[in-house]
This record gives sequence, C-alpha cells and structure tokens, in this order.
Amino acid sequence: MVWSSLRSRDCLLSISIAMSVYIVMEILEHAADVTISKWVAPQPTTYVVLAPVVFLTATAIGGCVAARIRRGATKFLALSVMITVAVTIALKVCTIPVPWWYQFGFLTLGPLAVIITPKLFGLIKQQGAVT
Repeated sequence: MVWSSLRSRDCLLSISIAMSVYIVMEILEHAADVTISKWVAPQPTTYVVLAPVVFLTATAIGGCVAARIRRGATKFLALSVMITVAVTIALKVCTIPVPWWYQFGFLTLGPLAVIITPKLFGLIKQQGAVT
C-alpha cells in the first residue's frame, strides 16, 4: 500500500501534507495535555487514564484532516504515528509503570484511528470530485 504510493509522482506532496498534519496534531495534543493538567490534578494515574483519550482523539482528527486534504496522506500519517509510538516505547519515555498492553494499544490503535476515522465519517476526497 505504501510502496505503490512511493512509486507515484505525487508521493512527496502526500508526505509533506502528512508531516504538516502530524505537526499540527502534536501541537493539538500538547495543548490538550496542558489544558487538562490545569483542570484536573496532575497525578500519574490521571495521566495514564487520560493519555489514550487525548492521543486517539488527536490522531482521529489528524486522520480526518489529512484525508480531507489528500487521500494518500493518511497512509503516511499513520506510518508517522506508528514510528513515533514505537520510538517512544523503545526509549521508555513514560516513567509511569504500565502493563505491556497499554503501550501496545497506542501502537495499534493510533495508526488505526488515522485510517479508519475518515472512512467512518466519509471524509475521504473522491478522486476527480470538485469540492
């Protein structure tokens, strides 16, 4: 799926759109974390509970935005999310002890939220459609 996109001529455009959406998605996620930490007591348990909700919401919104801009960008955005989560798990950025399935949930559900959410809401631009 990604290989066929790499062979096309407009691959660079899809990658740049995916990276732009990814940067905005991370800014949105950080802003949500800061806002939630001001409203709710910043305890480790609260963060463990709210982090997946914020992460999946940000990735779903990012997937919808990427799909609306360009259909092929969602694949690259999902790949970026997967690589980022894998690197974060490998570097052990989270100092709070969590079970293995917690991290596995981020690794699987993050890219799925990017790809599936636009399809559920029908936001993927039809090729050749005038909007």
